[in-house]
Amino acid sequence: MKSGTKPLFSIGVTTYKRKEMLKECLNSIIRQTFSDFEVVVGNDCPEEKISIEELGIKDARVRLVNYTENIGEVANMNSLLKMSQGRYFTWFADDDMYAPTFLESIYASLVKFDFQPCVFTSYIMDTVFPGKEKIPTAVGNLLTGRQFLRGYLRRTVKTQGCYGVFDKEYIRRIGGIEQLGQGFSPYSDIQLAVRTGLLEKVVYIDAPLVFFRTHEKSISFTSPDIDAYSSSQMALLSKSVDVFRSERLSEDFHPNLFLLLRWCIKDIATVIHRSGSISRRQAIAYLLFIKRYISLLKGSSLYWRVIGLLARTALKLAIDIGKVKLNRVLRSSEDIM
Repeated sequence: MKSGTKPLFSIGVTTYKRKEMLKECLNSIIRQTFSDFEVVVGNDCPEEKISIEELGIKDARVRLVNYTENIGEVANMNSLLKMSQGRYFTWFADDDMYAPTFLESIYASLVKFDFQPCVFTSYIMDTVFPGKEKIPTAVGNLLTGRQFLRGYLRRTVKTQGCYGVFDKEYIRRIGGIEQLGQGFSPYSDIQLAVRTGLLEKVVYIDAPLVFFRTHEKSISFTSPDIDAYSSSQMALLSKSVDVFRSERLSEDFHPNLFLLLRWCIKDIATVIHRSGSISRRQAIAYLLFIKRYISLLKGSSLYWRVIGLLARTALKLAIDIGKVKLNRVLRSSEDIM
């Protein structure tokens, strides 16, 4: 990027108390084979200020903002979007990394398909970065928004919603990323991908150019906060139903809703399993709101499929939670003896 010119890409990196992982993240960006970009880092931990120098980064394309108060993940993401200068924008988290050809592949796909408003790539999920694996520059496929959405909900299109590379004017026009429900808003990235279904064209690169790290401090893999997940699902389903009913997507209303309901039910089951219990209040509240959206499938064969899924999931959870409680009782008895 030449001095005084605006970059083609802006990468907004959110960080909170993960300095060592942030170093790895930033180094993976600096090593990109395509160089026309800027990086804006938002540190949301005011009591632990950091500097570019202590991170060992010597690159004028990287700038860092230390917030004076904790503003939360979603507000941090939208703040980075506001500060960005590039034509295209993407978010990134401090615990993840790019393959060296990530931006080069995005650029090649934009050139080939006349600079569409959004490009997504696939990803690999693991605890250790596969650093020795060389991924060549990849050019994506052009999909309709309808095709992208169906593939995303089926999970045949494997991508992280907020890691798409968006035309900045488009992403600003739709309001950036939204807070969904209370707590850490676990489904904001899914809602962003669902909205992408309204676009005429979307580019998808089926190559694992993003490393999505799983670790014990990753809230999305460890949080047992049932209320955060259920309230976020409630907002996600409400907003997604409006998208599914749009003229461009209305023919797929039932299958799209079924796929999203299946996703939500399986996810909440995972969270309840992590928690090891669910209160009567939480169970009733979840069943009441999910029932409201299941009822929209009446008249479709998918109605009974999702009812069956919900029943099987509830039964399995009851058995699993019962086993956990029994094991606790047995351990307590052994301690007494």
